[in-house]
Parts: sequence; structure tokens; C-alpha cells
Amino acid sequence: MNKMMKVVLDILIVIACLAFLFLTIEMVSSYRYAHREKEDPIETELRVFEYELRHKSYGEIIDTYYVERMYNFEPQDGMEDIYNVAEYAHAAFMSRVYAEKGDDRMSESNALRMETVRNRLGAYAYTADEVDEVIRNAP
Repeated sequence: MNKMMKVVLDILIVIACLAFLFLTIEMVSSYRYAHREKEDPIETELRVFEYELRHKSYGEIIDTYYVERMYNFEPQDGMEDIYNVAEYAHAAFMSRVYAEKGDDRMSESNALRMETVRNRLGAYAYTADEVDEVIRNAP
């Protein structure tokens, strides 16, 4: 075998070893996700909820709310806070829609709903002010 062929084969062996090493590391690091079904879905959803609150992603909270309601109309234990914040955010959005349309009857009805939901927010009462500010400042 000539010297050039030996160098090419050595380079290919090094590339194959690096690829094998990379794939092994990827496989070991992904092992923890193999048993995700054993995680508590409520706890996971609450962590996502807290993340979305920190980033004021109220649209994502509303999306989670509607997806969750497709499977469970009544909130599961621990999900009540997500439902309440999402209902308030949706009602606040609708209040702006009704105001821009000039629909006073629906606007008054929605204001009552907002107040009812606002009283249920509990520890998340601060979100009502944040949502109101976001709705006011929306283009």
C-alpha cells in the first residue's frame, strides 16, 4: 500500500472514531429522557407555567389552557392557577375587542367576568395588572 493511501485511511479512521464518540455521548445524555412518562405531568406543566409567567407569555398560557380543557374540562388538582390566569388573560383580551367594536352590552358582561376571575387569582393576582398593561399597550 502506498503512503498516500495509508494517510487517507488513517484520516477516515479518526473521523469514524470521533463520530462514534459523539454518538455515544449523545446516547448517554438522552437516556434521562427515556423515562419521561414517569414524571408528574402536573408538576411539569406548573414549571412551564412559571416560566411563561416570568416571560409574560400570556398567549402561551391561554394556549395551554385550551389544550388542557380539550382533555379535562375541569382543572386537575394543581392546575387551577393556570386556568384562572388564562381565563383572566382571555377576558382582558376580549374586553379590548368589545371596546373597539363598541359592543357595550358584551363589554359590561365581560367586565363582570373579569372581576370574578380576578378575585380567584390568589397568589397570582399580580398577573391581572400585567395582563391589563399588555392589553392596553398592544398596537
